[in-house]
Amino acid sequence: MDTKLTFLLFLISPLLLSAQDNLWSLEKCLDYALEHSIEMQKGRISIEESDVNIKQAKAQWQPSLSFNTSHSINNNPYEGLTSYNGNYGLSAGWTVFNGFKRKYSIQQQKLQGEIETGNVALTKEEIKIAVLTDYIQVLYAIENLRTKQSSMEVAEADYNRNKQLFEAGAISKSDFSQIEAQYMNEKYQLVVAENDLIESKLNLKLLLRLDSNTEFDIISPSISEEEILKAIPSKEDIYQNTLNTRPEVQNAMLNEKMSELKIKSAKSGYYPSISLNAGVSTGHNSRADVNAGQQMKQNFGENIGLSLNYSIMDNRSRKSEVERAKLEQKSTQLQTEKIKDDLYKQIEAAYNDAIAAQMNYVSSVSNEKAAEASFNLTKEKFDLGIRNPYEMLNEKNALIKALQQTLQAKYTAILNIQILNIYQGLPIII
Repeated sequence: MDTKLTFLLFLISPLLLSAQDNLWSLEKCLDYALEHSIEMQKGRISIEESDVNIKQAKAQWQPSLSFNTSHSINNNPYEGLTSYNGNYGLSAGWTVFNGFKRKYSIQQQKLQGEIETGNVALTKEEIKIAVLTDYIQVLYAIENLRTKQSSMEVAEADYNRNKQLFEAGAISKSDFSQIEAQYMNEKYQLVVAENDLIESKLNLKLLLRLDSNTEFDIISPSISEEEILKAIPSKEDIYQNTLNTRPEVQNAMLNEKMSELKIKSAKSGYYPSISLNAGVSTGHNSRADVNAGQQMKQNFGENIGLSLNYSIMDNRSRKSEVERAKLEQKSTQLQTEKIKDDLYKQIEAAYNDAIAAQMNYVSSVSNEKAAEASFNLTKEKFDLGIRNPYEMLNEKNALIKALQQTLQAKYTAILNIQILNIYQGLPIII
């Protein structure tokens, strides 16, 4: 390789790498958002807290062990004596049986851990939809700007040509004023499109939690007509797929299991509790005739005991707890049905929007072709002096409107198709 070319590549390679760092694909945006989202970070903390709660619930099977000591100084002014007392004790306790409450507590904490994992998964799906929506909005703004730039180039060429004709007296001031007004409107629409792109990029950067001054450009993928008009499964099939994949449905089922465990745990209150305890103790007193060491040995004592406790009358506490748990179970079951109903409505809306957007796209493409043919024909006649500027501008505005409708239908269809994929747990492909 030529030495100068090698040196040139060495100089520009950091610039190329920097430019690549500023280019964001949809996959890169999704990965970054999921990593840096505050809600995702909070969700991961909730999962860690669940792990701690599970460990604590399991630790209830272990015995407790404690050490205690007390010290006092006693003064008797009448006798003029001061004495010092020291006591020491080591005690242990273990709940042998408490009506299976520990068992159900561990199961509940494990279920809660699964629910927290489901909550994180649901947050992930919501972030995906938010990023996808903003990303497609940027894609739309980019393509819309390109359309406005092309339209502006044509308008500027027409303006310059007709300005020369006006100055030469070939066209009237009225005709030129209409062309000039259209040109100014094109400039204004271009500025609006530029601002829309800036705003859509800013929205996406804020969603990703990037600094607003960060250099940021997205990769604009080539989207074929086949992708826009791809066959969509029936909404009933989509719904059945979502029932097996959506985190909110899975969490609803877990909450039903949790309510069953709460009923069992409440019923455990009808069982007696059995506890085992043991301990050792000793002490010394400064007024004794023997030294502290001998006192500690002489006062050393041991104890062990087994206790059973059963509440015969508890002011209806146990029965009320069981009844509340059963009512909570019914409420949980109703909540599951509501979640499924809401999910079906969401799928139905996204499905209808996708189908409508596809139909609108087909119609818009056809309308765009017709508008383009009509505009070209009118422009030819205008160049020959058969059509006036007003007629040509009407045709051009109709073409611009048709292009705009096609763009909107295109990206609306892509967005809703990908949302349906997210609902079904399928990968996002753009």
